[in-house]
Amino acid sequence: MDLELRIPQGRANRRLVVVVGGLAVVCGVLAFTDLPIATVAAAFAVGLGIPAVLAALAGRGADPALTVEGIRLKAFPFDRTQVVVPWREVERTWIATLGAYDYLFVVPRDPARYRRGRGFVRPAVMSLTSARHGTALQIYLPADGVSKDRIRTAMAQFSAGTVHVGPAPV
Repeated sequence: MDLELRIPQGRANRRLVVVVGGLAVVCGVLAFTDLPIATVAAAFAVGLGIPAVLAALAGRGADPALTVEGIRLKAFPFDRTQVVVPWREVERTWIATLGAYDYLFVVPRDPARYRRGRGFVRPAVMSLTSARHGTALQIYLPADGVSKDRIRTAMAQFSAGTVHVGPAPV
């Protein structure tokens, strides 16, 4: 038996992020000129720069995984580090579709333990996500990644049958 099942997240194409980020910088420079296109350039700088920064931040760190110890995942999307929710602390899990994407949701017995917080924004976002989806801990499941059946099987194996992927809450 393998010691873990990694769930590849698919990384943003580094070259694409660099090109889009570079275009954002050029547009930002143009925004400070007296040219008639300065306002449009400023809008493009923001429109291109924010997604480039978010893609670069979200792609940091290792892929989430199901391991013999538990479920390893980022507690917050832009964290570089991950947390491990031990199998004995997993209350329930389910797979659901949000928009066009599938996610594995993980509810720990003590959610506050995994609600990481520095400042105001991070805990607030995690609280809103938890209120909206039932938990703040979730793993994106790419369509071309590990199958849902393989995730269900691995979860049952790694947890020694104590944790199963159940139905989504209503």
